[in-house]
Parts: sequence; structure tokens; C-alpha cells
Amino acid sequence: MIRSTATSSLYFFVIAYTALQMWLFPITYQIDLYSLFFGVLITATLLFSLINMQKVKYNPHVYKYLMNGFFFLFLAMLTDTLDEVFIQPWLLGVLFEDIGQLIGFILVIYGISKWIAQNNANTTKLKKISETDELTQLSTRTHFNYQLTNLLVSPHIETFSILLINIDNFKLTNERYSQAAGDIVLKRLANKLIDCVRKTDTVARWGGEEFIILLNNSNDDIAKQVAETIRTNAELLCVEFDQDIINVTVSIGAVTYKDELKSSELINSAEQCLSTAKQQGKNQVYVRVEAEIV
Repeated sequence: MIRSTATSSLYFFVIAYTALQMWLFPITYQIDLYSLFFGVLITATLLFSLINMQKVKYNPHVYKYLMNGFFFLFLAMLTDTLDEVFIQPWLLGVLFEDIGQLIGFILVIYGISKWIAQNNANTTKLKKISETDELTQLSTRTHFNYQLTNLLVSPHIETFSILLINIDNFKLTNERYSQAAGDIVLKRLANKLIDCVRKTDTVARWGGEEFIILLNNSNDDIAKQVAETIRTNAELLCVEFDQDIINVTVSIGAVTYKDELKSSELINSAEQCLSTAKQQGKNQVYVRVEAEIV
């Protein structure tokens, strides 16, 4: 309904503006059909743009600049086209053609630049959302896989390790203390994981109560040392909830990359190591070199 009203107003403006010039100004003796044809074509294109500008109305800051800018350009082009038919006074051409085009271009360029800036900001925001876990503020599983894949296809790949971490008996924690308590445990452990690794390493939430860490420039000894540090710090982590103390322990599977493998094969190896740590009684670290698995 709004679009039809705006379209009708534009059509009415074109008819009224043309009729006013027919009434006020005489017809020129020589009409340049070539210029008239392209003038009508450009004017119609600008009119079409104005009609479809309603689609941008969801963004009022951009809409007002583009709408006004295209209207000034449309008015300038309409005046220029009618100048091929009627003998217009010099002042009308200056005001509606020259100044109108200048104002129109300034508004359109400003509106487009504002639109681009907003789209860039939204893209950055969406990228951050896709790369950051909402609860723990760690990297997401998707972002971790992306980084791991890029590392594996790098021409100068260096040895690195992967730690897969699982909170022991986390389901019982949720059942006994509630999901809110479980969320607190996840956030506290996430902060502890960040403290236990370097800034160059990547810590991500793998899913549920599982976390995963990519240790750059690592080896078997470093992987085991970091894993034991995490396990010890998690064991000392006491989470308070409704005057209760929730004790936390974790099981960790670690694998060191030394061969050409796909990221999925590397993750599967880390999962096997984690499973072994669980089978050995939980609150354990199991480290195995990737070359031993292949």
C-alpha cells in the first residue's frame, strides 16, 4: 500500500511537472530526437530506481539519503529531457539541472558510503558470532576446523598437538545442580583453559562439555605438560553454586601431528586418546604420537 501510494505520487509529479512546463514555456522549433530518446531512457531508469527505493526503507539512515539523492537526480534529468522539447529559462536549468544533479550525487554517494559502512560492520558482527561460542566466548567448532584445515594445507607446516578435553560426570552435575550450574562450570573451565595455554594457541568449545585446543609448535612433551597442567588446574577448580561446591575433573586425549593427515583423521585420533583416558578411570591424560596411530 505504501509503495503504491509513493508510486502514484511520483507519476502524478511527472504529469504535473510536464503539464506545468507545457503551460508556461513554448515548444522548441528543433527537437533533437537522439538526445530526447536517451534523456527519456535515463529519466525512466531513475524513476524506476525511485519506485524500488522502498525496499531500502528498513534502513532509515540510508533510505533518506538515497531517496532524496535519487529524487534530485530524477528531477534534474526530467528537467533536462523536457528542455529538449520546451524553451526553458536559463535560471530553471541552473537550479533544477546543475544544482539538482550536484545535490543528488552528493546525497547518493553519501548514502551508499553509509550503507557500505553498515554492511561492513554487520559482516564483522556476523563473523564474530559465527567464530565465537556464545556461552564460553571461546572459538566455535566451525572456526577451529577452519584453522586446523588451513594449518594442514600450509606449505610450511610445523609439528603441532591437539588436546581434546571432556568434563567428567558433567551430566550428573546438570542433574544434581541444574543446567545453570553446568553453564557456570563450562564458563569457569573455559577461562582456566585460556590461562593454561599461550596466546598463539587456539581454544575452542568442541560441543557440550567438550573442549579442544590446538597447540602450535608443539611436540609430545609439550602436549603432555600442557595437558597435565590443565588437568591439575581443573581438579583445583571449585565452583560455588547455591552454597554448594562443585568439584570438577577432566579427561584429556592428546595427539601430536607428524604425518600428512586429514583434519578428520587427526580429530578421530584425539577422540580415541580421550576414550582411553576415560577407560583408565577419568581424571586422566592420555598422550599418543600420531605416527603411532597411522
